[in-house]
Amino acid sequence: MRRKKTILAALLAAVLAVLTACGPRIYEPAGEPTGVESLDAAVLTLLQELCDPKAGLEENLGIVYDWVRDEIAYRAGAEDTSGGFTDELTAALAEAMLSKRRGNCDGEAALMAVLLRRMGCESVVVQGTFTREDGQEVDHAWVIARVGEVCRHFDPLYERYYTENADRSCFLGTDADFLTTHSWQQADYPACAE
Repeated sequence: MRRKKTILAALLAAVLAVLTACGPRIYEPAGEPTGVESLDAAVLTLLQELCDPKAGLEENLGIVYDWVRDEIAYRAGAEDTSGGFTDELTAALAEAMLSKRRGNCDGEAALMAVLLRRMGCESVVVQGTFTREDGQEVDHAWVIARVGEVCRHFDPLYERYYTENADRSCFLGTDADFLTTHSWQQADYPACAE
């Protein structure tokens, strides 16, 4: 009888181990939080809802990019970014964007940067311009992030409104890709080479 109990206990432990290993895993982002408790909680919740813990970084970056492109709406407004995108300004703009789900390019770029950083990709908000169809230069902001060994451009807002939502046309872009429509002080930002 004692031997049966031992075998049953071992079998039960093995079944529990298999169920635990096969159970749903939660996405654990590789990057550091911002230090703003409410923003960090909202970002973690969003990333855990969106990202697949079994997927690679690039696949999850695409999922997050698509969410920003599809779920955030543009609302005109002006932010004072004359001092650059400090950590404090970036966090404040990202938090406002997450709660309202609408804002201007500065807020959307700040949100994209915070999400990418939390996913483990060093990111910087780029201050530059883009050229509209009528040839007019418009002030604009987007993100450059280090993905693995290379830096790449991310601009879901431009894609949403100026490329007819072309499938990820402004995702993981190189400088050459972006120079046809965007302008920025290239010496001030990481190069996004081929």
